[in-house]
Amino acid sequence: MPSRPRHPKTDANQSAMVNALRQCGLVVLDVSSLGGDCLDLFVGDPLGGGFVQVEVKTDGGVLTPGEAEYIARYAGPLPIVVARRAEDVLIALGRIR
Repeated sequence: MPSRPRHPKTDANQSAMVNALRQCGLVVLDVSSLGGDCLDLFVGDPLGGGFVQVEVKTDGGVLTPGEAEYIARYAGPLPIVVARRAEDVLIALGRIR
C-alpha cells in the first residue's frame, strides 16, 4: 500500500481547524506528524461520547493513494471524515446539522 511521506506537511487550514474544534469543547489529538498511513486528527466529543478520525484537506486538496486506501479499508468499522472545515467534523459528531 502506498503510504504518506515520513514527515508530511500539514494542510494550511489544519491549525485553524484544530483551534475551532477545541473552542467547541472537543478533544483533539493531532497525530499528523506520525506520517505513514495515519490520518491527521483524532477528535473526541466528551458531551456526546463519540469520536472520529479526521483527514484534513483544503478546498482543493486531494487524498493521497495511501489515505484513500486507509479510508476505504477502515471506514465503516471506524468513524472517518475528510474535513475541509471544522463544521464537517461537527456534523460527523452530530453537534450540528
